[in-house]
Formats: sequence, C-alpha cells, structure tokens
Amino acid sequence: MKLIRFKILFILFALAGCTGLYAQHLTASVSRNTVSVGEQFEVNFAINANASGFEAPSFSNLDVYSGPNESTSVEFVNGNVSQSVTFSYIVAAKQEGTSTIGAATVHAGGKTFTSNEITVKVVKGAAPQNNNNAQAQNNGSPSTGSNTGTTPNSDVKKNLFVRVIPSKSRVYQGEQILLTIKIYTRLNLQSLDNASFPEYNGFYSMDVGQKNAQIVPTHENYNGVAYTVAVLKQAIVFPEHSGNLKIDPATVDCIVAERVKSNNVFDQFFGGSYKNVKYTIKSDPISIDVLPLPAAKNEFMGAVGEFSLKSSMDKNTVKANDAVNLNIVLSGNGNLKLIDSLPVKFPPDFDHYDAKITDHITTSPSGVSGSRTFNYLLIPRHQGQYTLPAEEFTYFDPQKKSYVSLSIPEFKLDVAKGDNNSATTMAGGVNKEDIKTLGQDIRYIHTDHESARATDSFFLYSFTFYAGVLTPVLAFLLVLFARRKYIDMNSDAIAVKQRGATRMAKKRLNLANKHMIANNKEAFYEELLKALNGYLSDKFTIPVSELSRETIASKLTEKKVSPETLQKLMASLDNCEYARYAPATVTSNLNEVYDSTVKLITQLEDEIAG
Repeated sequence: MKLIRFKILFILFALAGCTGLYAQHLTASVSRNTVSVGEQFEVNFAINANASGFEAPSFSNLDVYSGPNESTSVEFVNGNVSQSVTFSYIVAAKQEGTSTIGAATVHAGGKTFTSNEITVKVVKGAAPQNNNNAQAQNNGSPSTGSNTGTTPNSDVKKNLFVRVIPSKSRVYQGEQILLTIKIYTRLNLQSLDNASFPEYNGFYSMDVGQKNAQIVPTHENYNGVAYTVAVLKQAIVFPEHSGNLKIDPATVDCIVAERVKSNNVFDQFFGGSYKNVKYTIKSDPISIDVLPLPAAKNEFMGAVGEFSLKSSMDKNTVKANDAVNLNIVLSGNGNLKLIDSLPVKFPPDFDHYDAKITDHITTSPSGVSGSRTFNYLLIPRHQGQYTLPAEEFTYFDPQKKSYVSLSIPEFKLDVAKGDNNSATTMAGGVNKEDIKTLGQDIRYIHTDHESARATDSFFLYSFTFYAGVLTPVLAFLLVLFARRKYIDMNSDAIAVKQRGATRMAKKRLNLANKHMIANNKEAFYEELLKALNGYLSDKFTIPVSELSRETIASKLTEKKVSPETLQKLMASLDNCEYARYAPATVTSNLNEVYDSTVKLITQLEDEIAG
C-alpha cells in the first residue's frame, strides 16, 4: 500500500507541470445569480494552473462572511493531467438592486491573469430558485455549492450550541449569581462573530474579566458526550426585585469548516476540500426564581451578602470650626456596589456632608468582594462635649437565611473654644463663633470701602464693543472661505488621487521596511512591487491590472521623465518580479534595494512635477 501511494504521489508531482501545456485562464462564478437581501451565496475564482498572489475584488455592497477559502484539485481525463486552484468566498447582499463583483487577479507561470466580472441581481424577500449555478460568462466552470442556511439542522444542533449557565436558579432578592455563557462544539469551528449577550433586565450586573479577552478552549463532558468548550462571557448579576425573572437568550454567528462532497477519487484519497458555512446558534432562555426578603426588625438599607465593619475617627479633641474625619469601612462579599449610605447620626451643632466613598472591589467567578470606605467630614461649631451615638448596620445573609446586625461604636468628641479676634465681637460684648469660608458659599460681611469708578465710562459703542461684534462675523466669513477652498481642491477625484500617490507609496514602503527587518525577502519584494505599481497607478489613474511596460514608458515619456530614470524604474520592476518567485537566489542587500527604491520614487515625483 505504501508503494502504491508513493507511485501515485510521484505521478501527480511529475505530471503537474503538464498543466502549462493547456490554455490557462481565471474564471469567476457564483452559486446563484439571483439572491435576496441578506441571503448567503458563494463566489468562486478558479484557474487551471498552480497559482499564487491572489488579489480579490472589493466586494462592494456585499458582506463577506468567509474567504478566501483555497482548494486544489488534480484530475486525469483520457490520460491527460489537469490541475486547478479555486478561491471561494461566502457573501451576502446588503441591499436591493444589481451588484457587480469586480475582476480578481492571480499570478501563474510568471503571468498575471484577470477574471471576468459577475453581475448578481438582488431582490427583496426570498429569491427564486435558480438551477443555473453559474452565469454565462463563467465559461462552464463548475461551482462547489454552499450551505447558505443560518439555522442549524438537528444534527448540527447536537454538535454546536451555546448555553447560559447560572450558578444558582433560586436565590433571594439582592443575592449574587454567577452567569457563564459557554459555547459547546464537536465540529471544525473556525471563528465566532456577532455575539449578542443578554441585557439582564431586572438585574444589576457586573462583568467578570476584561472585555475582548482571549477565548481559551477546554474539554468538558456534557450529558455523557465530550465537547470542546469555550467561555464567551461571565457576569455577576443581582436580582433587583422578587418573582420569576427571565434571562434572554445569547446568540452567536459561527463559521464552521465542512467537507465538500466529491466523487473525485483523489479528493477522497487526500481528504477532499472544505468550505466555510455560517450558522447562527441561540441559547435557551432561563428563569431565576427570586425569593423576597423577610421582614426586617431593624433599619435595613438593602445590603445582601456577608460583611464586616470597622470604624475610626482621626481626632478626639478639636477646636470649634476645625474638621474631623469619621471613617467606616464595610468589607465582605455581596452587593457592595449597591450600598451607598450607612445609618449614622450626628449632633445638631455639627456641619456634616455626604460621605466620600472609596471602593476597593474586585469581580471574579467567585463573586463580588472587597471593601467600600465611607469618609464623613464633620465640623463642630461650638465648644462642648459631644457624643456620636452607636448605631447598627443590618444586612441579610443568604447562607444563614436571616438578618445580621453589625455595630458602629459610640464616639466622644471634646470641642474646645475656637480662636477669636476683634471681628468676632458682637454688640453687647458677646463673642460669636469664628465664621470660616466653606467652599465659596459662606463669607463674613465685608466692611471696607470699594473704590469708585467714573460714571462717563461706558462699554456700549466702545472699541471693545465693536471688536466683540465684528470678530464673530469675520471668523464666520473666514470659515466659509476655507471650506469653499477645501471643496474646490477635493472636487476633482483624479487630482486628489494623483496628489496622494506619493503618500500611499510611502505607506506601502513602510510595510516593506518591516519585512526587510524580518528578513522576509519574498514579502519584501512583493511590497516594493506594490509600492511602485501603486504609485504609477495613482499618478496616472490607470488600474494596476492595465499597467504594462509600454503604458508606463509612454506615460513617463509624456511627463518628460529622463531616460536614465525610466531605465532605473524598469530594472527595479524586473528585479522585484524576479525576486518574488525566486527569493532564495537573491543576493542583493535589502537595505540598498530599499534605499534605491525610495530615491527612485522621489526622483520620479520631482521629474513629473517639473
């Protein structure tokens, strides 16, 4: 058997060169030439030779779901060997009308081949069945077909599905739940797209982990079957009210590589070719049974979880009008983010402000945990002995299924008399408390005299008045002039493209520079060739596919480019073409080649502009 396989492989590779004896051409075909909006269909570009450097058309007005998917086939017909390469895409139309798929290009046998254009009719609603798998201009090229359905059949559903998994399905109001969204597959899953996750209506949610984190596949047995599993998203959710709450389904678009059925003996022998098929999978909705909290005996502020309290005051003795800080740290796990106040009370002679809240909270698969610090700023206004009474903070513990109370201890504060001055003596010799500026809202009455101003000084009709009126008008006219100038400069699309030729060439040269640093000769020379061809294409508004040595020479001669520069350009193009297909034989210094190409484009720009 090994000897037979070796002989078959030897015959295939020995006769592969025979394909050059047949006429080579690149043909384009579609699985349907009449489709509906949003319906997927397949576009194929096939060449009967070993090819490289495939460049696809723009696919304007089409959504590309997968591609290019490359497949190669070798056939024996009446003793003759033929080889073909097919580049396929799965696409869908965006809007009604006629959509034209432009020409593609590919390199084979040292030549560049261009495909035919295809016109597809896009209708509203379901498209009529079309038994013709290709247009008349596809020259009889066969189409492999495609499964364009987005709803998985029963067999696919068993091997590809998504689940929303709650850590608990019966909880108390405010109790945290871990929701995990997983995808299960036993198919050749290529990629995921357009993932839509639930909105968690009726829940307060906090995502676990960072967004766009890398998906790491694992293996898991589900219902006795082994699957490859990946976690798409995790979130901690807190039910905001009791009752039966629904969590909407999650949907994901999946690209699956499926084997193409073929009667070709060689496809069966070598494993055949594959096509990418898009399936939209949807999880089942889930229900969470949320129990109401029992009636609380003490003041309850909505805290659910397991917590502890620490309290401290930075001073025990202060002067009147001096600030004191009271800090209360609430630690534990639960709905910390939803606790925005504590049951604290202050003496009526104290000015106090809303607490400044500082969080040190983490969200992980084990839940929401950490601490929330409440900092209260207090200002006693009169001297005396004051007591901040003890209070109790009550929370509900779902594990114990009961309320738990934590004590905020009593604090005593000795306030001494504040500093007095002559401005604080009221009528009758009674001293009043110092009045301090709190922000900008309270100030002491100012008793000094203000300087007078001349009554004949008016702003109206002054130089400043006219300047303020005329400046916006002049600025508006200047903007109108600049906008008109900009529109005139960009109205000529050809001139804009010609002006941007050098800039686009520099971008392509930057990519070539990266390949040069990586010592990737083939990619380096390919980017140099794209930079030169792209520059000439943009400069003379000629498609790259129509550039030839004669066209280039004719256009540059019209622009009075010197023969020496033209000869350097032709030599550089030839060197790049040769180096792309035989990079191992290139001995030139890449730095020198790169520098000479930059100088060549600069010289061309100077001579053309001159």
